[in-house]
Amino acid sequence: MKKIITMLMLILSTLSFAAKKLYVGTNTEFKPYEYLENNKMVGFDIELMELLGKELGYEIKWQDMSFDGLLPALQLKKIDAVIAGMSATPERKKAVSFSIPYIFFDGDHYVIVNSKSSFKKKEDLKGKNVGVQLGSLQEQLVKDNGSVPKFYSSFTAAILDLQNQKIDGVVVAGVSGEEYLKTMKGIKKIDVIKDDLPRASIAFRKEDSKLAKEFSDAILKIKNTPEYAKLVKKYFPDKYDSFIANINKK
Repeated sequence: MKKIITMLMLILSTLSFAAKKLYVGTNTEFKPYEYLENNKMVGFDIELMELLGKELGYEIKWQDMSFDGLLPALQLKKIDAVIAGMSATPERKKAVSFSIPYIFFDGDHYVIVNSKSSFKKKEDLKGKNVGVQLGSLQEQLVKDNGSVPKFYSSFTAAILDLQNQKIDGVVVAGVSGEEYLKTMKGIKKIDVIKDDLPRASIAFRKEDSKLAKEFSDAILKIKNTPEYAKLVKKYFPDKYDSFIANINKK
């Protein structure tokens, strides 16, 4: 009898562990946060979420979709969480719960214009139409610069319009900007906008505030670990030295 009870407990334990899956939505068009490499999802956010999942005992199941479809999918319970370089804006906080920000180093955002334009610095784009991905953290940076944000489903679509001179500029994360400058013709960088406190956070359903707290605690737990530092070095190598220096100050 004891053997049967023990076997049943083991089976139930196994089923319980197997059932602890977390379906996470992302948009693989935002290098180095999340992107496809040899048809595999990679990036800072992808590896960070896997690290957090391991810390908390979740098996992460990924779903790639358009950026503007992520929060609707979350609210419709098609996914359990969203990580996609998404900032926790006051407007979004009305609809979903967020973890604390998971980026602990400053961010560079490139101001890119058409090669034929006469713009020299970001201030020249005040009142001008500047492309950003809908819902991205660059939206607020564009507004703060006095420019008019024009929204796109992806930064690639914004760059294409910039090449065709349909908009005046694009503001995009520095590492992503470097890739566009290498691979797409007819564009140039004129300035950099510094973001001293990147606000990228993980989104959860409003009723899952406890889950958001669970992940926030895990973020705090791993932020000073060698594993987190390796991710910074791998995906943001230009930020690694300053990140380590800030840790050593504390």
